[in-house]
Amino acid sequence: MIFVLTLLPTNATFRSAAESIEIDDDVRVHHLVPRFRETHPIPVILVHSLLSKWYVFDLHPNRSLAAYLRDNGFDVWCVDWGKPEGSRPTPGFSAYVQNWLDSVVDVVTAGSGADRVTMFGYSLGGVLSTMYTALAPDRVQNLVTLTTPVDFSETGINVLYARAFPAETMVDFWGNIPAWWLKSATLWGTMARARGLWKSFGSELSTPVGRSVVAEVMRWTFDNVPLAGEMFRRLMRDCYRENLLIEDRFTIGGEIVRLSNISASLLTISAADDDLCPRAAAEALNHAVSSEDETAIMVPGSHLGAVIGQEAHHLLWTRVADWLSRRSGHQPAAMYGIDDAI
Repeated sequence: MIFVLTLLPTNATFRSAAESIEIDDDVRVHHLVPRFRETHPIPVILVHSLLSKWYVFDLHPNRSLAAYLRDNGFDVWCVDWGKPEGSRPTPGFSAYVQNWLDSVVDVVTAGSGADRVTMFGYSLGGVLSTMYTALAPDRVQNLVTLTTPVDFSETGINVLYARAFPAETMVDFWGNIPAWWLKSATLWGTMARARGLWKSFGSELSTPVGRSVVAEVMRWTFDNVPLAGEMFRRLMRDCYRENLLIEDRFTIGGEIVRLSNISASLLTISAADDDLCPRAAAEALNHAVSSEDETAIMVPGSHLGAVIGQEAHHLLWTRVADWLSRRSGHQPAAMYGIDDAI
């Protein structure tokens, strides 16, 4: 039943109203239209993983972290990496972090008038956000990582998988790692890891709104994109096998990514049933940074359920919004009950 729902046509109206700004070729940043005239001074940049599409942050009105933050007075921007193809066949970390992510920050600061931003990264997007913050600490006020591994030696069986994958041979053969291969390699593990998420769908299938939510979640789950070959090569070799990031030996464009350079307020979030990123793999960041203001929390759920599960609104989003509101400048007038809606 759940899989049949993915055959339903996509309802484009589920996406929040946003302005899309081109960064380079297929890379874009989507700026959600603010709900209020005044927002928190520090804008929030949501950075998704490279294995799937950006709208994990804006799946459905009932499953939209981006809209939730917008409705709580934040200026929200979503990075859209597009697909690694065409004029950028196999980009690496330098392209994603030093070029595109830095250009996104340029666009966001110019558009908002802020000098600093909040980087909010999910999964591999959190790795990129962490690397950017280490290389450009003066541009980041707050860093939030959601189910993001930093100490890859703590990722359990995933380290064994990385050692078994002939990454170099695969990249030499394919260039970019095909979406179908990534899905086939992770599908059943994803289903098993998110067993609580799938179980919760049962109660939602009884209503039209619930069925539309489940359909969008399932559609996103199967809406994968290729992974850039150079990213796959270095992830397997330098992160999972050699664990260079936590040891301050990972380099991007000739620069060493030193986690101790990070002084931004830090919030790391792990999920109790996440074996892609166990708690120790995520919270290693708290011990590596120089931040005087650092917090680590763990929420129930899986790697995916933590961001789009039925209880995400109650278990996580409210805590994130509260944490950010105290670190993002003055409270907008709307937060005091004043009618400031646009």
